[in-house]
Amino acid sequence: MKNFKNSTRNALLAGKNIFRDTHGNIIYYHERQNVSYRIPPNKENTFVTFRSRYALDLICFTFLYILFDLNIYLSVGICAVTGIFLEYRYRSFLKKLVHSNGLKQSAKLKSTDQAVELSRGAMLLRIVLYIALAALLVINTFVSVNVSGNRSLIVFSYILAVFAGYIGIKYMMMFARHKDFQKVL
Repeated sequence: MKNFKNSTRNALLAGKNIFRDTHGNIIYYHERQNVSYRIPPNKENTFVTFRSRYALDLICFTFLYILFDLNIYLSVGICAVTGIFLEYRYRSFLKKLVHSNGLKQSAKLKSTDQAVELSRGAMLLRIVLYIALAALLVINTFVSVNVSGNRSLIVFSYILAVFAGYIGIKYMMMFARHKDFQKVL
C-alpha cells in the first residue's frame, strides 16, 4: 500500500516545472523569475493544493452559481475575491520556501511516467472513473433541470466531458504500456 501511496503523490507532484534534484528533493522552477524553490516533504500537499488554485476557483464559481442559485455577478465577484486570496496565499507560501536563482536540472518528473508506476488495479480504476465521469456529465445535460435550460452550462459540461474522456483514453494508453500488462501478453 505504501508504494501505491507514494506513486500517487508523485503523480500529483509532476508537471512542466517540477524536477528532482540529486538528493531526491522536489524542486519547483518558476521560469519567468528564473527562481527554483525546494518543496520540503511536509509541504508537498500544500503545494499541490495551491497549484490547483484556478481549478478550485472554478469549482467555487460552479457551486455558487448552480448549487446556491446566486446571481452571476455576485458569483463572479466572490470567485474573484477567492482567486485573489488563493493567489496571495500561494505567493506568500513560495516566499517562505528555500529558493535559489537558476536551476540545476536533474531528471524531470512527468505525470505519465509516475502514473505508469501505479498497479494495474489503480490504473483500471482511474480509467473507469474518468470514462464514467465523461458519460455522467453528458447524461446530466439531459436529466438535470438546472443544466437543461442553460446553454453555457451545457457547453461547459460537454467540454469537461471531452476532457475527462481524453484523460481516460490517456490512462488506457498508459495501461497498455504498463509493465504488468505486458507480462500478461
